Amino acid sequence: MRDEKVVFIRGSGRCGSKNLVTHLGQHPALAHVPVNQVLPEELIDWTRHRLQVPDPRVSDEAVAAACRAYFAAYGRTLAGTGGSLLQKSTMNAHHLGTLLEYWPEAKVIYLVRHPLGWVEALLNADIHDYAGLYGYEAAVADSAMRWCSELWAYLRSPAFGHPRLLQVYFEDLVGDPRRTVGAICRFLDIEDLSLPPYGGPEVFDKPFALDQTERRWIIESTTEVVERLGYNPDDWTSVVPSENESWVESYPHRRLHAIPPALDAVELLRRALAEAAQRGYKRVGLFGAGYFARLACSHLDDSPVEIACVFDENPTLRNSQIAAFSIRTPDAASELGVEAVIPTTFVHQDKLIQRWRETCDRRISVVPLWNDERVDPQASCATSDKAFPAARRTRLGSASSGTRDC
Repeated sequence: MRDEKVVFIRGSGRCGSKNLVTHLGQHPALAHVPVNQVLPEELIDWTRHRLQVPDPRVSDEAVAAACRAYFAAYGRTLAGTGGSLLQKSTMNAHHLGTLLEYWPEAKVIYLVRHPLGWVEALLNADIHDYAGLYGYEAAVADSAMRWCSELWAYLRSPAFGHPRLLQVYFEDLVGDPRRTVGAICRFLDIEDLSLPPYGGPEVFDKPFALDQTERRWIIESTTEVVERLGYNPDDWTSVVPSENESWVESYPHRRLHAIPPALDAVELLRRALAEAAQRGYKRVGLFGAGYFARLACSHLDDSPVEIACVFDENPTLRNSQIAAFSIRTPDAASELGVEAVIPTTFVHQDKLIQRWRETCDRRISVVPLWNDERVDPQASCATSDKAFPAARRTRLGSASSGTRDC
Protein backbone atom coordinates (compact mmCIF):
# COMPACT_ATOMS: atom_id res chain seq x y z
CA MET A 1 0.00 0.00 0.00
CA ARG A 2 1.34 3.40 -0.93
CA ASP A 3 2.05 5.86 1.87
CA GLU A 4 -0.91 8.14 2.50
CA LYS A 5 -0.56 11.89 2.89
CA VAL A 6 -1.92 12.76 6.32
CA VAL A 7 -2.67 15.94 8.24
CA PHE A 8 -2.57 15.46 11.99
CA ILE A 9 -4.26 18.07 14.18
CA ARG A 10 -3.03 18.02 17.74
CA GLY A 11 -3.19 20.30 20.76
CA SER A 12 -3.27 20.56 24.51
CA GLY A 13 -7.05 20.21 24.70
CA ARG A 14 -9.68 22.96 25.00
CA CYS A 15 -7.77 24.86 22.32
CA GLY A 16 -10.13 24.63 19.35
CA SER A 17 -8.77 21.48 17.69
CA LYS A 18 -12.18 19.83 17.37
CA ASN A 19 -13.71 22.92 15.75
CA LEU A 20 -10.71 23.27 13.44
CA VAL A 21 -10.80 19.68 12.20
CA THR A 22 -14.57 19.95 11.62
CA HIS A 23 -13.99 23.21 9.75
CA LEU A 24 -11.12 21.94 7.59
CA GLY A 25 -12.93 18.65 7.01
CA GLN A 26 -15.25 20.51 4.64
CA HIS A 27 -12.32 21.23 2.30
CA PRO A 28 -12.40 19.03 -0.85
CA ALA A 29 -8.65 18.39 -0.58
CA LEU A 30 -9.01 16.82 2.87
CA ALA A 31 -10.77 13.61 3.86
CA HIS A 32 -11.91 13.92 7.47
CA VAL A 33 -11.49 10.85 9.69
CA PRO A 34 -14.12 11.16 12.47
CA VAL A 35 -12.63 12.41 15.74
CA ASN A 36 -11.25 9.68 18.02
CA GLN A 37 -12.30 6.83 15.71
CA VAL A 38 -8.73 5.75 15.02
CA LEU A 39 -5.78 7.15 16.99
CA PRO A 40 -2.31 6.64 15.48
CA GLU A 41 -0.72 7.13 18.91
CA GLU A 42 -2.62 4.14 20.29
CA LEU A 43 -1.91 2.24 17.07
CA ILE A 44 1.83 2.84 17.53
CA ASP A 45 1.77 1.42 21.06
CA TRP A 46 -0.45 -1.50 20.03
CA THR A 47 1.72 -2.41 17.01
CA ARG A 48 4.93 -2.30 19.02
CA HIS A 49 3.35 -4.51 21.66
CA ARG A 50 2.08 -7.03 19.10
CA LEU A 51 5.19 -7.12 16.91
CA GLN A 52 8.31 -6.09 18.81
CA VAL A 53 7.53 -7.48 22.26
CA PRO A 54 7.13 -11.11 21.09
CA ASP A 55 9.91 -10.73 18.52
CA PRO A 56 12.55 -8.01 19.20
CA ARG A 57 14.05 -8.69 15.77
CA VAL A 58 11.17 -6.78 14.19
CA SER A 59 12.63 -3.45 13.07
CA ASP A 60 11.25 0.01 13.74
CA GLU A 61 10.81 0.41 9.98
CA ALA A 62 8.54 -2.64 9.93
CA VAL A 63 6.49 -1.27 12.83
CA ALA A 64 6.18 2.08 11.07
CA ALA A 65 5.07 0.43 7.82
CA ALA A 66 2.47 -1.63 9.67
CA CYS A 67 1.14 1.50 11.42
CA ARG A 68 0.86 3.41 8.15
CA ALA A 69 -0.87 0.56 6.35
CA TYR A 70 -3.39 -0.08 9.10
CA PHE A 71 -4.17 3.60 9.62
CA ALA A 72 -4.62 4.20 5.89
CA ALA A 73 -6.88 1.19 5.43
CA TYR A 74 -9.04 1.93 8.45
CA GLY A 75 -9.04 5.69 7.85
CA ARG A 76 -10.29 5.26 4.31
CA THR A 77 -13.19 3.11 5.48
CA LEU A 78 -14.32 6.09 7.56
CA ALA A 79 -13.31 9.03 5.40
CA GLY A 80 -13.76 7.70 1.87
CA THR A 81 -11.38 8.14 -1.05
CA GLY A 82 -9.68 11.29 -2.28
CA GLY A 83 -7.65 13.95 -0.52
CA SER A 84 -5.19 13.79 2.35
CA LEU A 85 -6.48 12.09 5.49
CA LEU A 86 -7.29 14.62 8.22
CA GLN A 87 -7.15 13.23 11.76
CA LYS A 88 -7.36 14.78 15.21
CA SER A 89 -6.66 13.84 18.81
CA THR A 90 -5.44 15.74 21.87
CA MET A 91 -3.04 15.40 24.80
CA ASN A 92 -0.52 13.13 23.03
CA ALA A 93 2.55 15.35 22.74
CA HIS A 94 4.85 12.51 23.79
CA HIS A 95 4.20 10.90 20.37
CA LEU A 96 4.56 13.98 18.15
CA GLY A 97 8.08 13.14 17.02
CA THR A 98 7.06 9.55 16.24
CA LEU A 99 4.17 10.74 14.07
CA LEU A 100 6.56 12.79 11.94
CA GLU A 101 9.02 9.90 11.79
CA TYR A 102 6.51 7.16 10.94
CA TRP A 103 4.57 9.29 8.43
CA PRO A 104 7.29 11.10 6.43
CA GLU A 105 4.71 12.78 4.19
CA ALA A 106 2.55 13.99 7.08
CA LYS A 107 2.11 17.52 8.37
CA VAL A 108 1.09 18.44 11.91
CA ILE A 109 -0.95 21.42 13.07
CA TYR A 110 -0.41 21.92 16.80
CA LEU A 111 -2.72 24.28 18.69
CA VAL A 112 -1.72 26.04 21.89
CA ARG A 113 -3.64 28.21 24.32
CA HIS A 114 -2.53 30.48 27.17
CA PRO A 115 -2.82 28.66 30.53
CA LEU A 116 -5.23 31.17 32.10
CA GLY A 117 -7.84 30.59 29.40
CA TRP A 118 -7.03 26.89 29.17
CA VAL A 119 -7.50 26.15 32.88
CA GLU A 120 -10.81 28.03 32.99
CA ALA A 121 -12.01 26.25 29.84
CA LEU A 122 -11.06 22.80 31.17
CA LEU A 123 -12.80 23.42 34.49
CA ASN A 124 -15.90 24.73 32.76
CA ALA A 125 -15.98 21.69 30.46
CA ASP A 126 -15.71 19.38 33.45
CA ILE A 127 -18.39 21.28 35.39
CA HIS A 128 -20.90 21.81 32.61
CA ASP A 129 -20.23 19.12 30.00
CA TYR A 130 -18.80 16.12 31.80
CA ALA A 131 -19.67 16.64 35.50
CA GLY A 132 -17.02 14.25 36.76
CA LEU A 133 -17.76 11.69 34.06
CA TYR A 134 -14.26 10.26 34.29
CA GLY A 135 -14.32 9.78 38.03
CA TYR A 136 -12.63 12.98 39.17
CA GLU A 137 -13.42 16.64 39.52
CA ALA A 138 -10.84 18.89 37.92
CA ALA A 139 -9.25 21.48 40.19
CA VAL A 140 -6.98 24.43 39.47
CA ALA A 141 -3.70 22.72 40.46
CA ASP A 142 -4.54 19.53 38.53
CA SER A 143 -5.55 21.49 35.44
CA ALA A 144 -2.44 23.68 35.51
CA MET A 145 -0.22 20.59 35.81
CA ARG A 146 -1.93 19.01 32.81
CA TRP A 147 -1.40 22.11 30.69
CA CYS A 148 2.20 22.63 31.75
CA SER A 149 3.29 19.01 31.36
CA GLU A 150 1.64 18.60 27.96
CA LEU A 151 3.29 21.76 26.66
CA TRP A 152 6.67 20.79 28.11
CA ALA A 153 6.33 17.45 26.30
CA TYR A 154 5.70 19.40 23.09
CA LEU A 155 8.65 21.75 23.68
CA ARG A 156 10.98 18.82 24.44
CA SER A 157 9.87 16.75 21.45
CA PRO A 158 11.67 16.59 18.08
CA ALA A 159 8.47 18.03 16.60
CA PHE A 160 8.98 21.47 18.16
CA GLY A 161 10.46 23.68 15.47
CA HIS A 162 10.08 20.96 12.81
CA PRO A 163 9.39 22.34 9.31
CA ARG A 164 6.42 19.97 8.93
CA LEU A 165 4.71 21.32 12.08
CA LEU A 166 2.69 24.52 12.22
CA GLN A 167 2.03 26.01 15.66
CA VAL A 168 -1.31 27.80 15.82
CA TYR A 169 -2.56 30.00 18.65
CA PHE A 170 -6.13 29.49 19.88
CA GLU A 171 -6.37 33.23 20.45
CA ASP A 172 -5.56 33.89 16.77
CA LEU A 173 -8.01 31.23 15.63
CA VAL A 174 -10.82 32.90 17.58
CA GLY A 175 -9.75 36.51 17.06
CA ASP A 176 -8.98 36.38 13.33
CA PRO A 177 -10.20 33.04 11.95
CA ARG A 178 -10.05 34.05 8.28
CA ARG A 179 -6.37 35.00 8.39
CA THR A 180 -5.44 32.03 10.59
CA VAL A 181 -7.26 29.43 8.50
CA GLY A 182 -5.71 31.00 5.41
CA ALA A 183 -2.24 30.50 6.90
CA ILE A 184 -3.11 26.88 7.67
CA CYS A 185 -4.23 26.30 4.07
CA ARG A 186 -0.97 27.74 2.76
CA PHE A 187 1.00 25.48 5.11
CA LEU A 188 -0.94 22.47 3.78
CA ASP A 189 -0.47 23.61 0.16
CA ILE A 190 -4.21 23.62 -0.47
CA GLU A 191 -6.42 26.33 -1.91
CA ASP A 192 -7.78 28.85 0.60
CA LEU A 193 -11.50 28.42 0.04
CA SER A 194 -14.32 30.46 1.58
CA LEU A 195 -15.40 28.00 4.24
CA PRO A 196 -18.37 28.59 6.60
CA PRO A 197 -17.72 30.84 9.65
CA TYR A 198 -15.48 29.39 12.32
CA GLY A 199 -17.14 28.80 15.70
CA GLY A 200 -15.98 30.78 18.72
CA PRO A 201 -15.22 29.65 22.29
CA GLU A 202 -17.87 28.03 24.43
CA VAL A 203 -20.12 30.21 26.59
CA PHE A 204 -21.62 28.96 29.85
CA ASP A 205 -24.40 30.38 32.02
CA LYS A 206 -22.45 30.06 35.28
CA PRO A 207 -18.77 29.85 34.32
CA PHE A 208 -15.81 29.04 36.51
CA ALA A 209 -13.40 31.96 36.78
CA LEU A 210 -9.94 31.98 38.32
CA ASP A 211 -9.54 34.30 41.29
CA GLN A 212 -6.70 36.77 41.79
CA THR A 213 -4.44 34.36 43.68
CA GLU A 214 -4.91 31.57 41.17
CA ARG A 215 -4.27 33.81 38.17
CA ARG A 216 -1.05 35.21 39.59
CA TRP A 217 0.18 31.76 40.61
CA ILE A 218 -0.46 30.33 37.14
CA ILE A 219 1.28 33.23 35.41
CA GLU A 220 4.39 32.99 37.61
CA SER A 221 4.61 29.19 37.54
CA THR A 222 4.23 28.87 33.75
CA THR A 223 6.31 31.87 32.63
CA GLU A 224 9.07 29.85 30.96
CA VAL A 225 6.66 27.67 28.97
CA VAL A 226 4.51 30.64 27.96
CA GLU A 227 7.51 32.59 26.72
CA ARG A 228 8.93 29.63 24.79
CA LEU A 229 5.55 29.22 23.08
CA GLY A 230 5.89 32.79 21.86
CA TYR A 231 3.21 34.55 23.88
CA ASN A 232 3.76 38.19 24.78
CA PRO A 233 3.65 38.72 28.57
CA ASP A 234 2.20 42.20 27.99
CA ASP A 235 -0.97 40.56 26.68
CA TRP A 236 -1.69 38.78 29.99
CA THR A 237 -2.06 40.23 33.46
CA SER A 238 -2.95 38.80 36.86
CA VAL A 239 -6.06 40.96 37.20
CA VAL A 240 -9.43 39.20 37.18
CA PRO A 241 -11.51 40.66 34.31
CA SER A 242 -14.32 42.80 35.72
CA GLU A 243 -16.99 40.73 33.98
CA ASN A 244 -15.71 37.63 35.85
CA GLU A 245 -15.60 39.07 39.36
CA SER A 246 -19.04 37.77 40.28
CA TRP A 247 -18.03 34.18 39.34
CA VAL A 248 -14.93 33.69 41.48
CA GLU A 249 -16.86 32.49 44.54
CA SER A 250 -18.38 29.62 42.59
CA TYR A 251 -17.22 26.00 42.94
CA PRO A 252 -14.97 26.45 46.03
CA HIS A 253 -13.92 22.76 46.04
CA ARG A 254 -12.15 23.28 42.70
CA ARG A 255 -10.07 26.21 43.93
CA LEU A 256 -6.32 26.26 44.53
CA HIS A 257 -5.96 24.75 48.01
CA ALA A 258 -2.35 23.56 47.93
CA ILE A 259 0.57 24.43 45.69
CA PRO A 260 2.38 21.52 44.02
CA PRO A 261 6.19 21.84 44.13
CA ALA A 262 6.29 21.83 40.32
CA LEU A 263 3.86 21.83 37.40
CA ASP A 264 6.00 19.74 35.06
CA ALA A 265 5.41 15.96 35.21
CA VAL A 266 9.10 15.29 34.66
CA GLU A 267 10.12 17.66 37.45
CA LEU A 268 7.47 16.27 39.82
CA LEU A 269 8.68 12.73 39.25
CA ARG A 270 12.33 13.71 39.62
CA ARG A 271 11.53 15.34 42.97
CA ALA A 272 9.70 12.22 44.14
CA LEU A 273 12.66 10.06 43.08
CA ALA A 274 14.99 12.35 45.02
CA GLU A 275 12.69 12.05 48.05
CA ALA A 276 12.82 8.25 47.72
CA ALA A 277 16.63 8.41 47.67
CA GLN A 278 16.66 10.62 50.78
CA ARG A 279 14.51 8.04 52.56
CA GLY A 280 17.14 5.41 51.80
CA TYR A 281 15.33 3.46 49.10
CA LYS A 282 17.55 1.94 46.41
CA ARG A 283 14.99 0.42 44.03
CA VAL A 284 11.53 1.82 43.29
CA GLY A 285 8.62 1.24 40.94
CA LEU A 286 6.21 3.64 39.29
CA PHE A 287 2.51 2.89 39.79
CA GLY A 288 0.29 3.80 36.85
CA ALA A 289 1.03 3.37 33.13
CA GLY A 290 -1.20 6.20 31.95
CA TYR A 291 -0.76 9.63 30.43
CA PHE A 292 1.50 11.00 33.18
CA ALA A 293 3.95 8.11 32.90
CA ARG A 294 4.12 8.41 29.12
CA LEU A 295 4.98 12.11 29.42
CA ALA A 296 7.67 11.64 32.04
CA CYS A 297 9.38 8.28 31.57
CA SER A 298 11.46 9.33 28.57
CA HIS A 299 13.35 11.87 30.70
CA LEU A 300 14.55 9.84 33.70
CA ASP A 301 18.05 8.82 32.64
CA ASP A 302 19.65 10.49 35.67
CA SER A 303 17.41 9.03 38.38
CA PRO A 304 19.05 8.95 41.85
CA VAL A 305 17.46 5.52 42.51
CA GLU A 306 16.99 2.50 40.29
CA ILE A 307 13.56 2.32 38.64
CA ALA A 308 12.59 -1.34 38.38
CA CYS A 309 9.52 -0.95 36.16
CA VAL A 310 6.10 0.64 35.79
CA PHE A 311 3.29 -1.19 37.59
CA ASP A 312 -0.25 -1.23 36.25
CA GLU A 313 -3.24 -3.41 37.11
CA ASN A 314 -4.32 -3.70 33.48
CA PRO A 315 -3.18 -7.24 32.50
CA THR A 316 -3.20 -6.40 28.78
CA LEU A 317 -0.27 -4.01 29.33
CA ARG A 318 1.92 -6.66 30.93
CA ASN A 319 5.38 -6.94 29.34
CA SER A 320 4.83 -3.92 27.11
CA GLN A 321 6.97 -0.84 27.66
CA ILE A 322 6.93 2.87 28.38
CA ALA A 323 10.21 4.35 27.16
CA ALA A 324 12.92 2.08 28.63
CA PHE A 325 10.73 0.64 31.39
CA SER A 326 8.72 -2.56 31.21
CA ILE A 327 5.15 -2.67 32.50
CA ARG A 328 4.38 -5.30 35.12
CA THR A 329 1.41 -6.11 37.32
CA PRO A 330 1.72 -5.11 41.02
CA ASP A 331 2.01 -8.70 42.20
CA ALA A 332 5.55 -8.73 40.80
CA ALA A 333 6.77 -6.00 43.15
CA SER A 334 8.32 -8.26 45.79
CA GLU A 335 10.14 -10.53 43.37
CA LEU A 336 11.60 -7.46 41.66
CA GLY A 337 12.98 -6.20 44.98
CA VAL A 338 11.00 -2.96 44.91
CA GLU A 339 11.20 -1.01 48.17
CA ALA A 340 8.79 1.81 47.35
CA VAL A 341 6.40 2.95 44.63
CA ILE A 342 5.58 6.40 43.30
CA PRO A 343 2.06 7.06 41.91
CA THR A 344 2.25 8.52 38.40
CA THR A 345 -0.92 10.51 37.85
CA PHE A 346 -2.14 14.11 37.79
CA VAL A 347 -5.58 13.71 39.30
CA HIS A 348 -5.81 10.25 40.86
CA GLN A 349 -2.91 10.31 43.32
CA ASP A 350 -5.04 9.70 46.42
CA LYS A 351 -6.90 6.87 44.69
CA LEU A 352 -3.69 5.19 43.53
CA ILE A 353 -2.12 5.44 46.98
CA GLN A 354 -5.25 3.96 48.56
CA ARG A 355 -5.43 1.27 45.88
CA TRP A 356 -1.83 0.21 46.45
CA ARG A 357 -2.25 0.07 50.23
CA GLU A 358 -5.52 -1.85 50.08
CA THR A 359 -5.02 -4.33 47.25
CA CYS A 360 -1.29 -4.46 46.48
CA ASP A 361 1.71 -5.06 48.73
CA ARG A 362 1.20 -3.04 51.93
CA ARG A 363 4.79 -3.79 52.99
CA ILE A 364 6.08 -1.61 50.14
CA SER A 365 6.02 2.10 50.96
CA VAL A 366 4.45 4.81 48.83
CA VAL A 367 6.27 8.07 48.05
CA PRO A 368 3.70 10.66 46.87
CA LEU A 369 4.41 12.99 43.97
CA TRP A 370 3.35 15.94 46.08
CA ASN A 371 1.41 16.76 49.21
CA ASP A 372 -2.09 17.80 48.15
CA GLU A 373 -3.64 18.06 51.61
CA ARG A 374 -6.65 20.37 51.51
CA VAL A 375 -5.68 23.42 53.53
CA ASP A 376 -6.67 27.05 53.78
CA PRO A 377 -5.62 28.60 50.45
CA GLN A 378 -4.56 31.78 52.24
CA ALA A 379 -2.19 29.74 54.39
CA SER A 380 -0.69 27.75 51.51
CA CYS A 381 -0.69 30.44 48.84
CA ALA A 382 0.47 33.84 50.05
CA THR A 383 -0.72 36.79 48.02
CA SER A 384 1.98 39.33 48.78
CA ASP A 385 4.11 40.85 46.02
CA LYS A 386 7.09 39.05 47.57
CA ALA A 387 5.39 35.67 47.14
CA PHE A 388 4.20 36.56 43.65
CA PRO A 389 6.80 38.80 41.98
CA ALA A 390 5.52 40.89 39.11
CA ALA A 391 5.47 39.09 35.78
CA ARG A 392 8.32 39.97 33.46
CA ARG A 393 7.27 42.55 30.93
CA THR A 394 9.83 41.79 28.22
CA ARG A 395 8.31 42.13 24.78
CA LEU A 396 8.58 38.86 22.89
CA GLY A 397 8.85 38.21 19.20
CA SER A 398 7.66 35.04 17.47
CA ALA A 399 8.04 31.52 18.82
CA SER A 400 11.37 29.75 19.09
CA SER A 401 13.53 29.82 15.98
CA GLY A 402 12.39 27.28 13.43
CA THR A 403 8.85 26.95 14.76
CA ARG A 404 6.30 27.99 12.21
CA ASP A 405 3.41 29.86 13.74
CA CYS A 406 0.58 32.09 12.60
